[in-house]
Amino acid sequence: MKTKKESTEMPAILVRLQQFMEHEQLSAYQVNKESGLCKGLLINAFANQRGLTTSTLEAILNAYPRLNANWLIVGRGEMLNAEPNAAVPLSVTEKHIQNLDDLQKQCVEMIKTIQQMKQREQEEADNRLIESLLKG
Repeated sequence: MKTKKESTEMPAILVRLQQFMEHEQLSAYQVNKESGLCKGLLINAFANQRGLTTSTLEAILNAYPRLNANWLIVGRGEMLNAEPNAAVPLSVTEKHIQNLDDLQKQCVEMIKTIQQMKQREQEEADNRLIESLLKG
């Protein structure tokens, strides 16, 4: 049986979610929509002071990467992740693709250099031929 205090207190996770929403100037409707949640889910959770399921939390955290999961779930750390603009670590495949792009750029530069060298050689050969014809 719930005590009077338990029935009137909103779960801490909802309090923190509400703080985040106020900080970001988001409505429950917006969070529902941007998280892909059922219409009215958060409004009902706030009205009925019910906690959220893990799938609901996961959807919210995926929609708002700046929101610190530790803070939202257990109240530890800061509300927002320390570096929202920090580069996302590259996967192994992305690193290989980046390396291939760099190699391709180097190859293009080498091809340009080779073409310039060939053009100079051809010009020098043409000049030697003209000189020999003029002497002869």
